[in-house]
This record gives sequence, C-alpha cells and structure tokens, in this order.
Amino acid sequence: MGANDALRVARLSRPSSVLDGEPMSRGELADAVNAHLWQTTHTRYALDAHTIARYERGVVRWPSAAYRSALRAVLGVATDAQLGFRPTRRGRAGADRPGPGDDVQAADLPFDRRDVLRTGMAGLAAVAIVEAAPADYRRELEHLQQLDRAQGSDRALSGVLGALTSIDTALRASRGADRASLLGIAARSAEFAGFLYRDLGDRVRSLHWHDRAMEWAQQGDDVAMQSYVLLRKAQAAYDQRDAGRMLDLTLAAGRGKAALGPGLRAEIHQQRARGEAMLGATDRDVRRRLDEARDELSRGAGRQAPDEPGAHYSEQLLTLQTAVCLTEAGRPAEAVVLYQRILAGGIASARDDAYFRILLSTSLALSGEPDEAARTACGALPVAVATHSRRSIAEARSLLGALRPWRQRSQVRALEDALRTAAQPLPS
Repeated sequence: MGANDALRVARLSRPSSVLDGEPMSRGELADAVNAHLWQTTHTRYALDAHTIARYERGVVRWPSAAYRSALRAVLGVATDAQLGFRPTRRGRAGADRPGPGDDVQAADLPFDRRDVLRTGMAGLAAVAIVEAAPADYRRELEHLQQLDRAQGSDRALSGVLGALTSIDTALRASRGADRASLLGIAARSAEFAGFLYRDLGDRVRSLHWHDRAMEWAQQGDDVAMQSYVLLRKAQAAYDQRDAGRMLDLTLAAGRGKAALGPGLRAEIHQQRARGEAMLGATDRDVRRRLDEARDELSRGAGRQAPDEPGAHYSEQLLTLQTAVCLTEAGRPAEAVVLYQRILAGGIASARDDAYFRILLSTSLALSGEPDEAARTACGALPVAVATHSRRSIAEARSLLGALRPWRQRSQVRALEDALRTAAQPLPS
C-alpha cells in the first residue's frame, strides 16, 4: 500500500493561513475541513492532523463521503481521484456518513451529543447549533471545556475552531446588545483556542488566537477579559522560562485591577510572585505576594459570576501554582509537600494531573530524590501522550536536565526510554 502523494501535493500547494510563505500544514487542512463541514452541515466533525497523516501515508484510502467532499472543496479539486482517493473493496461512494463498509476510523465520525450520551459521556460533545444565540455559543463553549478536561486539547480543538468560524460570521451581521454578547463569547472562545494550541505545543497558533481574543475583548471594552488574556500569555511565556516577558505581561494584566474579580486578582498575584522569584526576588517578597493571592481568593469566595474571567480559580489550583513558584524560588522540598497533598486528593482533568505530576517530578529531582522523580514522571507520561499534551511532554524533557547527575540510574534511563517513545509518531 503506497503513500497518497496526490493528497500531500494538493495540501502543499495551498498557502498556510498562519505562516507567511509556508504551505498549509496538516493541522490547518484538518481545521479547514471541520470548519467547512460546520458551515455546510451544521454538524461538528473531529478530523485532526493525525488522520490527515494517515490519509497521506495511504493507511486510509477511502475516507467517509463527508470528508472527501470537504477535502475537495478546501483543496479546490473536482474529483476524489485528484486527491488520490479510490474506493476500497468494501467502500461505498456517495454516503452522507460512513457506513459499515467504509474505510474509516473514530475521527471520521461527527460529534453527536446523543451518541455521546448513549456511550456514557454525558454533556461532553460539542453541540451543533443552528441560528445560534449568544447563550447557545456560551453553552457550547462549556461543553467543549468539559471535553477538553475529560479527553484532552485535541478532542476539543475542532469544535472550538468551528464555533469561532460561526461566531465570526454572526458578528458581521450583529448589532446592539447581541453584538456585545457575541464579542464577549468570541473573546472567551478565542482565548480557549489559544490555550488548546499552547497545550498541543503550537506556539504560533496559540499566539494568533490569544491576539484575536485580545482584539475582541478590546472591541467589547471588556477590561477583565483583556487582563485574563494577558495573564494567559504570561503563562505561555513560562513554558519557555522567559521570566522577563512573563513578569511584564503579568504586571500589564494587573493594571485594570478595579475591573477584575478576586479570582483573577489572586492568580495575577501568584503569577507575579513566580516571575519575581525567577528574577531573584527575596524570599520575603515572594511569600508576601503569595499571601496576597490567598487573601484575594478567600475574600472573594462565592462572589463571582461563573462566566467572569478568573471565576474558575480555586484554592486547589492556587496551591499547585504556589508549588511551582516555590520550586522557582529555590524551595523544591516545600513544593513537593504541596504537590503531593493536592494530587493525592485527585484532579478532575487527567491531562492536568499528568502535567502537575511532571512538575512535581522536577521538584523531587531538585530535592535530591532522582529515582522517585523519574518514577513519577514515567507514570504520568502515558496520559500526557494519550491526550497529546506536548506542553507536559516538554516539561518531562526539561526534567532530564535536573536528572543529569544521575543519568546512570535505572529509573532515569527508563524515563529517557519513555521520552524517546513519546517523541515517536502515534501508531496508525
């Protein structure tokens, strides 16, 4: 079975919508197909870059009729043959949805909330919205956020990109109060897309959607949302350990203090403490910032509307982020105690649990516990890989630097082996 060079050439002939002078990526093609299907069928589909890769390798020779039609439209061709698609022995041309004879996989299937309810994952699918009102988009965003927490960023991404396409179209015709509401949900949805791309390791698209979120927040005169986006950008800067940029963005986020809720103010204090710790602040100053964060959170308990930026910020998350801050401040043993206390109680998102366990591993290594550090990271890596959290995998790779003095230990070698496996493409 040979590769599908026709599909690959057709994709590479189209320009990237994000990088000037570059060809369309597999992820961009998948996003464009999902957006086309949403616009034409009002149904959410979940095509992703991994499935496009399967098509190009020739693993899947005859995708579902919906995907073939959308690929033809996006790539500007008239026939399936021009994209290298030919019916398999059992394939059926012309079906609106894949049937039992089609050569498809799970990603070929559209999200259908009723199907998800039947399989026991109530409320986790993206809902198709026809003639949506702002409240409908808000409910859909909540479903997508639940999907992200349950299954990872890549499962929610197609839905949020489709929603953003629909919201952008609605904004062009909106007026009055509806427009103000749409600008608010557009900013929140774009910020969420930026976070998803950050977790998936795509810095360029993450920055693009955070910038779009900022534009919409400014158009809507939403000062709190502007601060929240700046804070998210600061957190993305932490992934690169760019302390100066992180602190500058955090300070900018705090300038609208009067318009911010207590949860957002608390998170800004915490983030400022971390940036200052990385830049050499005294232990006293770092502790003072963290105390301010706790005070803000305790004063604001129960006082925020659920959709207010920062309303999600909890004592649990503050404690975990305090542990990150303490590690940066040179107190990893104290950080280990905080991490272990919270993680022992469980975190709702398996992806986030894996991320913080890998950060715990770094604190363990810096505390002189290399075997436990490597063992903990090895235990978290399978979840990071399964949820495509490249942010978590990158943290695990950084951990190897802290473990360098113990490279000959069997547990550390096992972690190196696990990271080599994590770097390989997902199985077809």
